[in-house]
Amino acid sequence: MKLFMNKIIVIVAIWACSSFASVDAEMDGLEVVSRDDGTFLVGSPTFYFDRALGAGGIHSESELWTPRKLRYRQLLNRLSVLPNWDPIETPSIWMKSGNELGDMIYNDFLIEKKDRPMNRTPILEGGFRSPLFHGLWATFRLFQDDHYCFSSARSYRRFLVGKSFSLFGENWPMFSSAYGGLGYRNDFINAFVLAGMEYIWIFSESSRWIPIKYKPRIEARADFGNFSTTLVYENAEYQDLRKNESGERHEVNGSVVYNCGESCQRGMLQLSAGLAFRFVDDDGVVYTGLQSDRVLWPFLEMRFAPMKPLKFDVMFGINDRDWLVQDSVEYQVPAFEKMNITVGAKNIAGTRLNPLADTHEYFDGDTISLTADGYMNLLQGYVRFEDSLTNFLGFGVRGSFWAEYGAETFDVSEFVKDVDFLFRHGDAGRINSWIKGVTGEFWLKLWYKDMLKFIALAGFERIDGNEKRFEVNPSEFFVSFNADWLIRKTFRISHSLRYRSDAQWNLRSQDPLIVKGDWFWDATFEQRFPKWGISLAGTIIQALGDEVKQAPNGGYSRMRFFCTAKKAF
Repeated sequence: MKLFMNKIIVIVAIWACSSFASVDAEMDGLEVVSRDDGTFLVGSPTFYFDRALGAGGIHSESELWTPRKLRYRQLLNRLSVLPNWDPIETPSIWMKSGNELGDMIYNDFLIEKKDRPMNRTPILEGGFRSPLFHGLWATFRLFQDDHYCFSSARSYRRFLVGKSFSLFGENWPMFSSAYGGLGYRNDFINAFVLAGMEYIWIFSESSRWIPIKYKPRIEARADFGNFSTTLVYENAEYQDLRKNESGERHEVNGSVVYNCGESCQRGMLQLSAGLAFRFVDDDGVVYTGLQSDRVLWPFLEMRFAPMKPLKFDVMFGINDRDWLVQDSVEYQVPAFEKMNITVGAKNIAGTRLNPLADTHEYFDGDTISLTADGYMNLLQGYVRFEDSLTNFLGFGVRGSFWAEYGAETFDVSEFVKDVDFLFRHGDAGRINSWIKGVTGEFWLKLWYKDMLKFIALAGFERIDGNEKRFEVNPSEFFVSFNADWLIRKTFRISHSLRYRSDAQWNLRSQDPLIVKGDWFWDATFEQRFPKWGISLAGTIIQALGDEVKQAPNGGYSRMRFFCTAKKAF
């Protein structure tokens, strides 16, 4: 038995040498590019379908509102983490640059001259965060991701906005953003204000890319005592030069939240409450609309923990148009010292997954309703088991069953072709029948002090229901091998080898778009110089896999390389 276990450990270590876990993201928020535990289809840095395996339901995580996402960006009917205006916390100065492989340097020795593609597109970022000076700090950041923009979509989009639509370059990137600001921190308050401008393309429900220029965009946050506040002002400029259309939206949005204090958090009952809001004032041709030009969303959160291993959570929000309830119960079963067994159930019900989202889209004289009649209800039960077999080896299993009624979908009335693109008319609708799913996940972990962390994962999901009305048929299974090495505490190697099965878009074109499953390899190599506070990192992602479009009217996902230099103060 001992000999058998030794062989297993050797095999796992060999896997770790050729695989991985925390590969650097090309931009904050684009971690989904290297996610393997579900369906993550990227159409651009500002639009992706993110659904973790076992999450329950057929919707994207970006469509589901929770209080944890109060400070996410609002892009049409989705909550987004890109472009990310969260200031870097560590006092530092940094620079990032990269390219889709296929540029002239790469081509010189790998591709015959007659087969060389055009020069591929870059990623650029630079910024600084100053140290504290009597509690004050300053920051500046300029970041732009041109990936997913160099395709037939580029030639179409550039005629909507003219010669240039970015802070620098002429690739018509999906977003180009810059901001600067000041902050203050002491024992009572943590506050900052940022101001800047950006160019961004939003993927609409009609499948159009809508260009928006924010000039300016101002965001202020303050956390003091038990309160958290956010206030954002956006002056959004819309345009379509082909139709000689233009318009502006002046928007104010934000939130005020009261969080339970420290003494309350140690008790059985924890409460928090808040108000999220949006106010818009439109002038000219604006391509989306908000009912009554305002939305107020009061909500209440509660946790009841009558004993340490048992907890009940509930969130409830309501206004004059929508309501949303999310509740759950979880129990940690008493077990052996290193064993963790958790049993839980959750329920989500409401009229809209995101009650703060726009309610209409305007397209070719038609008004597309983004709200569906009725409500949805999602029920899920799960069990999780995890155990540490030794001081360096552990494994875990998670299984769940879920059922959803009234899932949000889109009822297509017709498709319209424009150049090489297909757009759709219709309204948001519901699948008024039960959709059922069963999932299973297994993972094996291996670690050695802080030198090696390895995890092998595998998972599957089987869904039964009216699949032709799903926006996306999710991947059914995945497998991945991930590892982090830290050599002499200064050299990090992180890498990942993973496979994800087919996924399918159903409602964005007349024929389903099948995104073929594929193998991918991602890796980061980082050298740290602790004495000087310097780190240098290089990352390659999307290696091995074919160049494909993962979303209708989206850009190609290609192998790319980027590097980061950072100096911490």
